[in-house]
Amino acid sequence: MKERRAFGLGCVLLGLGLLFVILRLHVATDITHFLPEGENGDDVHLARELAAGELSRTMVLLVDAPDAETAARASRAFEARLRATPAIADGTARLVGGSLPGMEEAMWRLYAPHRLAFLAADADAARAALTDEGLRRAVAELKHKLASPMSTFLGRVAPQDPLLILPHLFESLLGGDGEGMKLVDGRFVTQDEHGAVLLLTTRASASDAAAVRPLLAAIDAQFAALNAGFDGALALHESGTHMFALSSEAQIKSDIQRVSIGSTIGLLLLFVVMFRSLRLMLLVLPTLASGFVAGTATCLAVFGSVHGLTLAFGAALIGVSVDYAVHFHCHHQLSPSPAGPRATLREIWPGLLLGAGTTIVGFVALMASSFPGLRQLAVFAAAGITAAVLSTWLFLPLLAGPAGRPTAQSRGLVRVLGRRLFGSQDAGPATPRRRALLALPAVVVAALAAIGVPQLRWNDDFADLNKVDPALEARDRAVRERVVRFEQRRLVVATGVDEEAALVADDGAQRALDALVAAGGLRGFRGIGHMLPSAAQQRAVENAVHSCPDLWPRLERVLEADEFRSAPFAPFHELLEQPPAPPLTFAELAASPLADLVEPFRFTWSGGPGFVTFLHGLADEAALRDALAAVPGAKLIDIAGALSSAYGAYRARLLELWLLGLGAVLALVALRHRRFAPTAIACAPALLAAAGTVGLLTLCGLELNMLSLVALLMVVSMGVDYGVFLAEHRHRPQHRDATLLGVVLAGLSTLLGFGLLSLSSQPPLLHIGLTSGVGVLLCLALAPTLCAFTAPNRDA
Repeated sequence: MKERRAFGLGCVLLGLGLLFVILRLHVATDITHFLPEGENGDDVHLARELAAGELSRTMVLLVDAPDAETAARASRAFEARLRATPAIADGTARLVGGSLPGMEEAMWRLYAPHRLAFLAADADAARAALTDEGLRRAVAELKHKLASPMSTFLGRVAPQDPLLILPHLFESLLGGDGEGMKLVDGRFVTQDEHGAVLLLTTRASASDAAAVRPLLAAIDAQFAALNAGFDGALALHESGTHMFALSSEAQIKSDIQRVSIGSTIGLLLLFVVMFRSLRLMLLVLPTLASGFVAGTATCLAVFGSVHGLTLAFGAALIGVSVDYAVHFHCHHQLSPSPAGPRATLREIWPGLLLGAGTTIVGFVALMASSFPGLRQLAVFAAAGITAAVLSTWLFLPLLAGPAGRPTAQSRGLVRVLGRRLFGSQDAGPATPRRRALLALPAVVVAALAAIGVPQLRWNDDFADLNKVDPALEARDRAVRERVVRFEQRRLVVATGVDEEAALVADDGAQRALDALVAAGGLRGFRGIGHMLPSAAQQRAVENAVHSCPDLWPRLERVLEADEFRSAPFAPFHELLEQPPAPPLTFAELAASPLADLVEPFRFTWSGGPGFVTFLHGLADEAALRDALAAVPGAKLIDIAGALSSAYGAYRARLLELWLLGLGAVLALVALRHRRFAPTAIACAPALLAAAGTVGLLTLCGLELNMLSLVALLMVVSMGVDYGVFLAEHRHRPQHRDATLLGVVLAGLSTLLGFGLLSLSSQPPLLHIGLTSGVGVLLCLALAPTLCAFTAPNRDA
């Protein structure tokens, strides 16, 4: 009855966890998962925010057509179709294909009251524009444009704006240096006008594959319908982080399937070969399910979602979570208790608890990491291992049934291993030759460590943690080279305690960029400066205009000299007589039809609001950094560079956590045994294996990174398990044989899981799998041999 109650409790807990996972499951593939969070206000935190900002959430849709007329028609039709899709109609994505109908009128209404503040970039430039020579140039341009084919819009606004302040502003808003696209008849097109360009920005993260997938499917479906109406003459090209997110999701799903299926098949083969029974394999399924479900459910409860990389890592943990069930079955087969399965489990329970505890403690140390991805891996592992060992206690005694006879394979393996390691019972003390052979693995591994560790090389390049499909990357680059030529990596940012302070910094940054363009160090840039200078600059420019009391008489003379009548320009004269208007604000722009044009330039982070400027053709980075150093609140941010430079510092912090976790593992083992010999037997193999892993990988020409440290902590945490199990029973031959078989099977199952993980196309999983796989293999070689080497008698 007691066993049935325990089994029932296990079923209830597993069922509740599974129900929670089904109801709350949300799998993320966000690129920022393995980016450091950084401290509030530092460059790393800012780079992280920008990496997940508006730029990364914008997708470029390029529709190639046979000619310019077809491209324009296709652009309007495609935009109409996309706006009817739910993802755009409900506001979860923003679509821009050109200027909206009535855009010029809306811009005029918004900017007209403030137009004097936009005469020039600063007060000095405004005064230069208002000299007699400046007025003559402005009127000559006005006469030229009124005489050329153009929209009737200019003819209507010229009487109120003879200096063409707002037409110049509108041209800069809808054009822009550094872009491969231009505005023709209200539509964004490529320079040859044969490609229609639409920009789609999602509200959700571009790396959220669950949100992106239906949107991309809708785009493909709408384009297929559109292309059918054009007799298949169109071609769609896409660019953006969204495509990489789906590619990454597909790769992660492939990794999960390969690791989970491969691990399961491998375990089946191990159980069939060693125990000649599929039943025993089926009996451990509750343990496997409990570990995976508990890890997933805990991540969902703590983080709100579980990352695909975490699930792939969890699939590799199958080999670890099955260890406890494997040890129980080995003891139940080879050294069963006469009192039944529960008594057998109770005899080995201290060792199982200690082994699980050392693994959990190692992962708990990673929870203090500044990387969300590492914290989630740690939470998943700690919860999964806890559930696996608990489910062993709840499920297995009832499922195990009476102990069966050991198979010939298990007896044969134990006999061979026991004889090679511990000698036969009548052989007497170990000979020097046998002791030398037992010490050989440790000597070889120590030599690898001694030679390789001094040559250790660290790779802190952030880009190496994010591998992308080369073909997909080439298609993405081809689209951006035709459409948006601004850099994705280096940006100029202006920040401040409030919006006005950020705009003041942006004013200074714009002046520095203008000077660099003039000096040939930069081909172009695009920011919010032309659309919205700071309130202080707007006031300064408008005050410069109002400080010229003779402006109207001089302008009147220039107009008449160029054969204009001054009377139609009376509205401009009236504007000069009026008091200055309040400065234009970002809130007014954001509430206007220009919102789609200005929102990409603004961001909010822990340091307050900020504005970003995109660069094109930066040739003199040092000169730009020097110029921005004199502008408070402005700086050049190299997103990948900032993250990579920070990785070294974070790796040092992670090393501290590694040492903390190692210390906790050693302390836990020492607290259990309270003697040096069993503590050393439990810990020495794992420590030596970790050092040997570093040496071997280094000698193979591989560079280690932050994730290698994580894997090394896992090697120590999991490797100590083998030493713990052997130390618990090294003086009890019958239990020792069962433990030896359990260690071999557990090591092989763990090696299988992480070995499959090392085949992943995702660098984070590859580094963890490769380092862990090598480390576990060395632990498997060292733990039994060192245990046998330290035994005072080989069962004499």
